Amino acid sequence: MIPSLAPLFTGPLADHGEKLQLRSHPRTDVPGDRFFQHEYFAAFVDDLQARYKTDERLALVSLWSKWYFSTFLAPVMAANLLQQCDLPLALADTGIQLGNDARPQALHLPHAGQPLPPCTAFERFHTLVEDHLEPVIETLVSVSQASPRLFWSNAGNTFEFVTSRIDLHPLANAYSTAPAKEILNTRLRPNGRRNPLFAPVQYRDIGEDEPQRLRRICCIRYRLPGVGYCSSCPLDECKRQEQPV
Repeated sequence: MIPSLAPLFTGPLADHGEKLQLRSHPRTDVPGDRFFQHEYFAAFVDDLQARYKTDERLALVSLWSKWYFSTFLAPVMAANLLQQCDLPLALADTGIQLGNDARPQALHLPHAGQPLPPCTAFERFHTLVEDHLEPVIETLVSVSQASPRLFWSNAGNTFEFVTSRIDLHPLANAYSTAPAKEILNTRLRPNGRRNPLFAPVQYRDIGEDEPQRLRRICCIRYRLPGVGYCSSCPLDECKRQEQPV
């Protein structure tokens, strides 16, 4: 755990304290820019396919990307929104700690971050989106041959879910998550480029107390034997029955 972030890890974020760590010396992680080089990550996925005994490379990379984004987005966003802390998230500054099962366990950082100056929502998340998610997703795409929209949907799904969890945090006020919600609700970035985190999920009224939360793009994890559909799968029941499992 990074000591300065300790107040964040309570309530809905109680389980995330070890997901961000300061880099140890000697290093026990893999530098982020090395891990996400095409050749290195392609070899990692080859080993991952052998480990899980599957030919579904695209689905496996998609599932692994969900594990990866879920590892660090919650503590990173909480630090940003609740502590006004700008963490060093550029890919070259980070390190990936993997478990024995090849799942990401933690993101290692060189220091505990700096205070965020007054800034817009897109400036606030610039390092996360443009210096981390963009190069990571570029490699995920090149290794899997999937559409970038699949991986941005995976990242956006986690970004949106974490936003809803931070709303419930004891340190949050009515405005804490406004910058994250602006990202989710704005179609274009200030420079006119498409915002890939725009509207990753939708909520459908199904006549119950809570609306149904649905991803806009299926993560295709169901293609992996024994994995099944996620709780926010957008495929309707008829389409699910037609899909090979």
